[in-house]
Amino acid sequence: MPRTARQAIRSWYATHPKTFCPVVGQSICPARGCENPTIREDPRCNIELKQSQAALKPAESDELRGWIYDLRDSSDGRRYLLNFGYNRALLDDFRRMIPATARRFDPETREWAVDKTYASVLRSLFQNFDRFLVARYDWLNRQKERRPN
Repeated sequence: MPRTARQAIRSWYATHPKTFCPVVGQSICPARGCENPTIREDPRCNIELKQSQAALKPAESDELRGWIYDLRDSSDGRRYLLNFGYNRALLDDFRRMIPATARRFDPETREWAVDKTYASVLRSLFQNFDRFLVARYDWLNRQKERRPN
């Protein structure tokens, strides 16, 4: 239970991170989800992927490793765009292990862009890095199968 307002805010952001919606092109809070059926039916909608990954988060979390809420490729394919909950120790490790030239934070979307050459670092920092990559790959394949030729 948070003792101060600052701790309460950090706790809320750790459990309700904003994630980027590829359909509307804006950040959304996954706690609200998306109630618009037109947007949900769009093949770019990845809220189910995000929700399935969030549901896999263990109740007792490993404090040394973080949990990714969203992970995708940048438009040029050279970087991972990732979103994770606030944890001061994890953020310090993240900044220490990935040089500033290989990472960039977007305050509007609350996402980090990290060069793909640092995949092994991300794997060591986040419990579900590999799991999310595999789930995303499977999700993308299902999206391709749904598209008419």
